[in-house]
Amino acid sequence: MADFKSSLFPIITSVIGSGLLLFVLNNIAAEINQPHIYLQVNSFSGNDSQQQQEQTKFQTIALNDGRSAATNVRLTLLYPSANIINYSIAFNNENITSLNLKGPTSLVAEMDRFSKGATVIINTTVMNKDKVVASPPNKHYAVSAASDQGTNTIFNLSSPAIRVQDIEKVIPLNLRLLIVTTFLALVCFLMGLFYKRIRHFKFQIDRPKFIFDVVKEMVIVRDTLNKNILSTTMFPILRWNSIEEDTKRQVFSDHRDYNLINEFYKEIKQRDCDFSQNDISDKTLRQNNEDCLNQVDYTLGKICWSRYHPVSYKKFHIIISVASIISSALVIFFIFEVFRVIFFLPIQGLSEPYHVVYNIFTSLSRSVVAFFLAREIINFQSSSTYDFSSNNDSLSHISLWSSRHGLTKLFAFSVLIMGTPLFLLSGELNYVGRSDLAYDFFIIIILIDVARMFVLSFIAPRYTMKRIIRIRD
Repeated sequence: MADFKSSLFPIITSVIGSGLLLFVLNNIAAEINQPHIYLQVNSFSGNDSQQQQEQTKFQTIALNDGRSAATNVRLTLLYPSANIINYSIAFNNENITSLNLKGPTSLVAEMDRFSKGATVIINTTVMNKDKVVASPPNKHYAVSAASDQGTNTIFNLSSPAIRVQDIEKVIPLNLRLLIVTTFLALVCFLMGLFYKRIRHFKFQIDRPKFIFDVVKEMVIVRDTLNKNILSTTMFPILRWNSIEEDTKRQVFSDHRDYNLINEFYKEIKQRDCDFSQNDISDKTLRQNNEDCLNQVDYTLGKICWSRYHPVSYKKFHIIISVASIISSALVIFFIFEVFRVIFFLPIQGLSEPYHVVYNIFTSLSRSVVAFFLAREIINFQSSSTYDFSSNNDSLSHISLWSSRHGLTKLFAFSVLIMGTPLFLLSGELNYVGRSDLAYDFFIIIILIDVARMFVLSFIAPRYTMKRIIRIRD
């Protein structure tokens, strides 16, 4: 049954990936078999008389170079800066049902069917609308071939009458959908293929926290019973029972150590079972608590805890913490520095009180964002980058909750270290225009923000929020 559960996730991801891949292949096959109307426009200007210089001749070529015929084809030729004065069909090997002007600047040709390999060539002559303007504006054009199977458009971007947002995107929607689907299928296959490695990676991350939680629960039991041997406190045992036995044996690889820890949690469970009775005497209560206290003292003192938390695991979590610090600094930079340059600096003529309010709001916002990001980074470090003493008598770790006013200290550090934007340090930097802002200036700001976030999340807690837990009395 356990083997089936471990194989269920790879099976599901492989089935999903196969379905997505089938969708991609079907769409690719359908796309390959679609018609494609190739468009080309050649322009020629007259050089003889003044009238010819004001005219431009266009040769429009439409060719179906796809793998099937197109139906209900509508070929539109648009010249927004000129009027059409003459047009003719230079060549066609497909029946053109109609060729008509749709206004002085537009010519439309319609075909019921445009076979594979068929070609249509249309010559047009246009004259500039405004004769005062020089001849180059006459060369503005837009040609579109629409059919039941799709649309293809080419145009001259310099034309002021053509809006780019009205033209089909450079990457069509169906192609973007295929790219996203292909990426998701690849992710599903990789997740199924590397499932065991992903589980191993997650195990390596959770392992230090599991050891930390076990030691912390034992210390809580010992300290509570030492203060009051008649305590009726319900001690948690969910952490030990939430992990499979094979995983626990991988963490505590020594049989004797594993049996000691397991015996302790059995003793706690037995204590809870005895407490579930309606009537329990103080003698029985004392005896149960003394058994638990003796067991936890013996377990804490007998196990060499440092062997289960080598330096390699701490380095792994430190790398993750550093990556999180850099990412957090980049988030703060882009929110409060880049947005300031884009949205705030172009606004001119604002009064001085507005600048003061803006600066105060920015400082407080930076402090709050830095506080929440640093809190999550420190919480991750507290249960993974702890240290056991050389003789296993104590455990030192960073804690926001156990240290006195930990959250208050962190918010104060956030205001002092990360709250002040760099542009407030110099009055000139606050009014630098976007065109005068160099890339090296941005890089310097990023590096300084990364350094400040590193001090807030990594260095300051190690000197102000460190707590020592006594393992052996």
